[in-house]
Amino acid sequence: MRGKYFRYLFESLDGELLHTGSIYDKEKQNMITYIYMVGSYCRNGAQSRSTKLFAQGDGIPEQIDLLVMGGYTVQDIIQLIGIVKHHRIKKVILPYLAPIQRLVLVEELKDKRVAEKEAIRFLQDPYCFLKEYQIGRIYFLYGNGALIDREPEELEHGVHFERVDPKSLQLVQEMEGYAVPVVRAGYIVENGWLFYFGVYGLDIRIVSNFTRDYFSHMENIDELSENIHEDYISHMKRLLSEYLSKFGSSPATTLAMYAGPLYANPEENDIFMTEKESVGEECRSLRVRCRGDDRCMCTVSCIYQKDYDMIRSQTEKDRWVSRFGIFMLGNVNLNRYLSEIAARFFRFRFRIRGVSVPNCGSGEDWNHKILNLTPGNSRIYWICSKNDITSVGVVSDIVLTKSNYRFLAVDETIGCCFSGYIIPKEDID
Repeated sequence: MRGKYFRYLFESLDGELLHTGSIYDKEKQNMITYIYMVGSYCRNGAQSRSTKLFAQGDGIPEQIDLLVMGGYTVQDIIQLIGIVKHHRIKKVILPYLAPIQRLVLVEELKDKRVAEKEAIRFLQDPYCFLKEYQIGRIYFLYGNGALIDREPEELEHGVHFERVDPKSLQLVQEMEGYAVPVVRAGYIVENGWLFYFGVYGLDIRIVSNFTRDYFSHMENIDELSENIHEDYISHMKRLLSEYLSKFGSSPATTLAMYAGPLYANPEENDIFMTEKESVGEECRSLRVRCRGDDRCMCTVSCIYQKDYDMIRSQTEKDRWVSRFGIFMLGNVNLNRYLSEIAARFFRFRFRIRGVSVPNCGSGEDWNHKILNLTPGNSRIYWICSKNDITSVGVVSDIVLTKSNYRFLAVDETIGCCFSGYIIPKEDID
């Protein structure tokens, strides 16, 4: 019998949101797993001091088909290193940061003594670091490619990222010293699921111009004192001070991602979905449930639990598509990029069931107009990694705007899981 079974799991650790998704195609006996992770972003270098890692081996699959680094915080880097060291990764997707942007994080790591050696080695040369772990393909996203101009059902299987223009490629090569696989954000279709990306943040051309201008105006740069080490520290402090003065309040560089099925027509398919929240030890059990021969039973097991939200009516009366999509907003600043986000993901507005609240619900990055992106009366879940920067105003905006909007806060003790299936009706009959 044909059919697709899926699971979306959300958990958090000190502001680091980890979203794990699994899609199983019963006809092809094929399963893919992806992970999207993003840590909390604080401006002017005031990042979290967290060094905690998600437990390795407890539910995170041994093989990960797609690993997406949604942000570029200290937390993201530590988690990324932990995952690539203990798991086989087919594809890694992360935003491209210029060397000066990574240098800011290096100095921050030195100051905090957080997993210093490996994290600094990664920031010095992310591409070479990742290649050491035999990762299949590595994609650094810089800028957005063309909008999807067709329905998901018409998209071809495979990776569809556009080449960066020659001038930008040359600039990256000049900054890095060699060619790095930098591409425009596009989409991936795998196992009947669509992964569509958008990247937002500082333009590397602006950052490059700042660096070039800074060094061109330095006086007596060739006149070194007898203590070269002190000279280096002095220059670095001055450079970082001026960088933070100019860009410290800028929006974070982050990746947004929509993930959802290509085919989910309720007229042709029997469709079902549940949402379940777990507390304490149950959070860990959620991570290990869909393993081995039990991977299709996640949805069925939820039916027999009392603490779940079951959704059978997946569509509006005048809509033909089901809401099975998850929209990860990373750390995007909605005050700066809302119009771009809305334009890029407009086609999927009636396919979205869950949305991650950007940057742990920080008020600085929130714009209540994002709530208009998911029209209709279907239940929409807004998932937020609970943190000190979570704003009461953000929570109020979500729960008071529409009765069908539900706010889900996840942290070290509370996680949530969405699971469901899409089965052709002719196979059931």
